[in-house]
Amino acid sequence: MKVILYVFSGTGNTLKAASLFKKYLNADVTVYRVSAKSGNAPSAEGFDLVGIGYPVHAFNAPEPILKFVKTLPEVAYRRAFVFKTSGEGLHINDCSSQKCIKILKGKGYDVTMERHIVLPYNMIYRHSDAMAKQMWIYAKAYIKYICGELETFKRDKVKLPVYKTFYAPLLRVTEQKFAHLHGPLFKVDTNKCINCGKCERTCPEDNIVLKDGKYKFGTKCVLCMGCSFGCPVDAIHVGIFKFWKVNGSYRMEELAKDESIVFPLVPDHAKGIYRLYKKYYREIGKKLESAGIDVKDYV
Repeated sequence: MKVILYVFSGTGNTLKAASLFKKYLNADVTVYRVSAKSGNAPSAEGFDLVGIGYPVHAFNAPEPILKFVKTLPEVAYRRAFVFKTSGEGLHINDCSSQKCIKILKGKGYDVTMERHIVLPYNMIYRHSDAMAKQMWIYAKAYIKYICGELETFKRDKVKLPVYKTFYAPLLRVTEQKFAHLHGPLFKVDTNKCINCGKCERTCPEDNIVLKDGKYKFGTKCVLCMGCSFGCPVDAIHVGIFKFWKVNGSYRMEELAKDESIVFPLVPDHAKGIYRLYKKYYREIGKKLESAGIDVKDYV
């Protein structure tokens, strides 16, 4: 089986998920990162399965991935699936793929499933090391499970009723237009900046330009937070989101191997906000158990 994964990823979480699909799928897997810098995307022609991956933005698929799927050529038939990442497993995210799936179906893609993978936040707040460890270990086990579903041609109903999705279009339009307007409010702290240029290279929308030694942020921002999250000296101001900024890698594979960090955190040791994750991990735990997958094998 030949598989192509088209992935939009700002801070790298969704790309990490894609790397796990590449690792665990018994298939020849190609990963293409959707970006203004990436050039022409490989055609889906010749692939048996197409995957679309993205991080949830305001309970929706982000603008770049929606624009990208619109550019995919029409096909007579092609099996497809969608995977998404976010920092919480709440069911309010269930409707995020509806627009994306509608576009794909209109082009002849048979979307057989959509899966939600929880990974650490890149904005709002920074997850604890214990929570990041939990998320990464479970993500590995869950993606292994999803790969089994894909290999056995699992099919799900992926359309939700209108009463569960009515808010998505409003939030999608609002978030996208706001992101463009807010983009120029991003600034670089020249007292901290080391002129490494990482933010400019990282930006998937080519929204950051270095000219005459100064960084300029334009109106193509999609609030992926790749620039501020990845800055090695935390030098980027993010406008009105300054209290939601998260900076720096979670080093998830290192955390997974650190025996001094409690695992699993959820549900047994969860406190405060992490109690909200209990339902998600109960649901995932039942699926893994039914497939004979022991999550501790993925530490």
